[in-house]
Amino acid sequence: MATMTPAELSNVEKLIDDVLGVAVSEIDAVAAVERGEIDKPFWYVRIAGESKQHFSAEFTLDQRTLTVESYFMPAPEENLEQVFSHLLIRNRSMAEMSFVIGGEQAIYLRSRVENRHIDAALIDRLLAAVYEYTEQFFLPAMRLGYESKFNR
Repeated sequence: MATMTPAELSNVEKLIDDVLGVAVSEIDAVAAVERGEIDKPFWYVRIAGESKQHFSAEFTLDQRTLTVESYFMPAPEENLEQVFSHLLIRNRSMAEMSFVIGGEQAIYLRSRVENRHIDAALIDRLLAAVYEYTEQFFLPAMRLGYESKFNR
């Protein structure tokens, strides 16, 4: 993985700014985009869904890669192995992103892409993947991981 020059990195930042700016103005589900920088540039995208009412995607730009991450669900309280197995099986058919286990066994959607591959279409696909996979898999995973709370 090659490190980008400051000019190249600046161009990628502008591209992400532009694509996410269009998304917030044209896509109803994109509620807001906040831009910040703590050591590296990041964009916090707030999303309104149906299966999961509110969620977010964080785009973080490093010297070599763009990481997109979305908190999917807390650690399952029940059926831990079944939930993890279910999501790992889902990973096989998913493009752009995959499920990962984070701190305290919380589950995230994550993607990491080399900066040289970033274009407007990719940024769009990553944002769409966060929305699509959250909408498609959140309720089934929650029903499995919190079975007794759903079957009251």
